[in-house]
Amino acid sequence: MTKGVFWLTAVLLAALSGLSVLAAERLVVACPLKPDPPPNIDGDSREWDHLPVEIMVGAANVTWGKAKWDGEDDLSGLVKLCHDANYLYVLAEVVDEKVTIAGGKDMFHCDHVEITFAPAFDPAGSGPLRPDWRIIGLCPGTMAPTGDIFSDIEPEAYLHHPINTDSSAIDVGASPSENGFVLEARIPWKLLGVPKPPKPGQAFGFDIHLSDSDSGTTQETMTSLNPVPWAGRKQENILKLILTGTDGKLPVEAAPRFEPQKNTDKGR
Repeated sequence: MTKGVFWLTAVLLAALSGLSVLAAERLVVACPLKPDPPPNIDGDSREWDHLPVEIMVGAANVTWGKAKWDGEDDLSGLVKLCHDANYLYVLAEVVDEKVTIAGGKDMFHCDHVEITFAPAFDPAGSGPLRPDWRIIGLCPGTMAPTGDIFSDIEPEAYLHHPINTDSSAIDVGASPSENGFVLEARIPWKLLGVPKPPKPGQAFGFDIHLSDSDSGTTQETMTSLNPVPWAGRKQENILKLILTGTDGKLPVEAAPRFEPQKNTDKGR
C-alpha cells in the first residue's frame, strides 16, 4: 500500500509533522471530495481503495473501557471518509472477534459505529454538546442472515440526538469480514444540519467511535479518533473535520493535523 495512513496519536503526530500539540488545539481530520461515481452503500470497501485518507484505529484510540479491551482482535479498525454536494460518506472496517448486534436504540448496548457531528465547529467551544449536534448509531445488521424476517436485522441507522429525529434518509450497508465487519453509510448533509451543499474548506465538528460488546447486553469498550480519555460528549473534545478537494490535502494553516505516513507494507 502506498497511500497515506493517518495515525491517531498526538505523539506520532508531533513526530511526523514537527508541530507542537497543545491541549487547547483541535486535531484536524481531512474529508476528501469523492468524484463520481459515489460509493455504493453495500458493505464492499473496494471502491474506497483509491481515496487518499484512511485513519487507523488501535490501542491509542481506546478511550473508554480499556480494562475490558483484549487487544486489537477485540476492537480496532480503519475509518475512511469522503463527501460530495449531497452526502457525507463513512466507511468503517471493524476488527472484532465476536460481533453482537441489536436494532434501534438497543444498538448502543451492542457492537456498533457511532458518529458525533457538529454542523458548526466552534474552536473555543466548551461544556456539554449543543442542541444542534447529531449523534448517529450505525448497526451492521445480522452477519449471517437466516431469511427469518422476525430475527434477522438489516443494517440500520438510529439518530440518538436530537431526539425524535427521523433517520430513514441515512443509508447503511454492511458485510461480514474475516475478522469482523465492514460498514458503509451515506448521510444527507441536510440531516446533519447543513442546509446548503458544502464546499471544500468548510469545517465541522466530528468524531467517530467503534464500540464493542461481547455480551450483547452492555457497551464494554469504545474507541474515538480523539485519543483523550472519554468523559462524555464535550465541545472541547470534538475534532475539526475539514472538507478538502479530491487530493485530501488540508490547508497549510490547518494544524495540528493527522499527517500522512507512507505505508510500504504491501501485504496489508
